[in-house]
Amino acid sequence: MERAFQTALWLLKPEIVFILGDIFDEGKWSSQKHWEDDVRRFHRMFRHSSDTELVVLVGNHDIGFHYEMDWFKLQRFEKVFNASSTRIVTKKGVNFLLVNSVALHGDGCPICQSVEKDLIKLSRDLNCSLQVGAGFCQLSFYPPTAPIMLQHYPLYRVSDASCTGQDAAPPEERHLLFREKYDVLSKEASQRLLQWFKPRLILSGHTHSGCEVLHDNKYPEISVPSFSWRNRNNPSFILQPCGTDQSEKIILRSTY
Repeated sequence: MERAFQTALWLLKPEIVFILGDIFDEGKWSSQKHWEDDVRRFHRMFRHSSDTELVVLVGNHDIGFHYEMDWFKLQRFEKVFNASSTRIVTKKGVNFLLVNSVALHGDGCPICQSVEKDLIKLSRDLNCSLQVGAGFCQLSFYPPTAPIMLQHYPLYRVSDASCTGQDAAPPEERHLLFREKYDVLSKEASQRLLQWFKPRLILSGHTHSGCEVLHDNKYPEISVPSFSWRNRNNPSFILQPCGTDQSEKIILRSTY
């Protein structure tokens, strides 16, 4: 994995790299010593020059599934990567919305309430960027474009039955039904995100396999396959142009 990442950086020279969660395998139950060892290992494997920005999202293996996560594990993760887990990164006029999807359980837990509050504010700010001067929108800090939404969990879908291509799940697995709030987000959480942000594109991970889905006939989602040999025998990533000058970004999934 280290050699594949370093080779990709050398060959493709991306300006920004997003990793869609599950940076660690045992982050949800690591002792402080094991956590620090894993962090050092991650920084060694995914070292990069100052010309490349590395942006990391949180996954369930980093802080636990919803019923396992707590403020200590979340803040420990955020401190290592020097950023809140729900935020907007703007690059070359493109708004990248980073979502802590582990906290979108909808049960009113303290972390869930905090993340939802942040998302509502970000939604208001992004919507204001599209209508400056209208009503309460007097000032915007973001470019007036719909965001690209990145998160660990995919939005709700029944299964991978319609997924094809070399990165898709094996045929015998594609018809397995997904569980809401475990394999994918709930229907309710998925619809809230689409209504709040109306993203031009959604990028997600978690399922280990690649898939392209169109939500409500207008919101495309790409589930990015795992980058780990542990999870599949053909680990992969995606490369997409970013901004008007076609500079590049790499999106990776599941590095544990």
